[in-house]
Amino acid sequence: MTETGTDISELLADAAQGAHIKQAPVDAIVAGGKRRRSRRRVAGAVMALALVCTGGIAASSLWGAGAGGAPAARTQQAAPRPMTEVIASGQVEGKPWTLSVDVWKRAADAKEAGRTWNAMEEVEYPDAQRAGGAGGPQLRRTGWFFANLKVGERRSFVDDGALNAAGDRKVEAGWVKLTPTGSSWFVFGRTAPGVHAVTCTWADGHKAAPRLRTIAGSDSRFFAVGAPAPDPTSGPPRCTAAD
Repeated sequence: MTETGTDISELLADAAQGAHIKQAPVDAIVAGGKRRRSRRRVAGAVMALALVCTGGIAASSLWGAGAGGAPAARTQQAAPRPMTEVIASGQVEGKPWTLSVDVWKRAADAKEAGRTWNAMEEVEYPDAQRAGGAGGPQLRRTGWFFANLKVGERRSFVDDGALNAAGDRKVEAGWVKLTPTGSSWFVFGRTAPGVHAVTCTWADGHKAAPRLRTIAGSDSRFFAVGAPAPDPTSGPPRCTAAD
């Protein structure tokens, strides 16, 4: 009760009757929320687009401005390399040995001939006069082969030459010593295209029919056959086409 004798609850009731409570603008609030969400979506889309564009510029800068996104600096053309095959192997003086042949294919033009000649001079036994000299002009007419012997970790040059040996019946062969101080020898040879079998005959009448090996990039065939130490008076065996 107040000093005037009026109950406080009555005063509150009277105040409530005199107060006009406005209805909350629900529709306006919802509409405002939609506008704010829409603005946030637009701002987010703009930001995402900016990031994509920035990333695209960064990627373009990284890979260069060439067509199709290719690097600005072109990759340097790889140096020519030969096809290599081991044609004979074994053991000598407790060490493994292999005889391998490298075949360098014929060059398509003068530029490729020069690149092939430089590569051969770098990785094979060098010879400034090989294949017609610097630039290898002969390589436009024929490929080239190299025979290399490896005994243990020691590598040595055996033979090399043009692949277009003349004549379908031609066979070339020569002696090769496996080690400088040993007594083990073999005969290394090659044939002209069209030769499919070879017979090697020694001065004492001994004969051998070595297996011929074909290497990709060459129509010539290569062979190696074990042999006794050469007789200075008789020379190497006579290897001829057998077919």
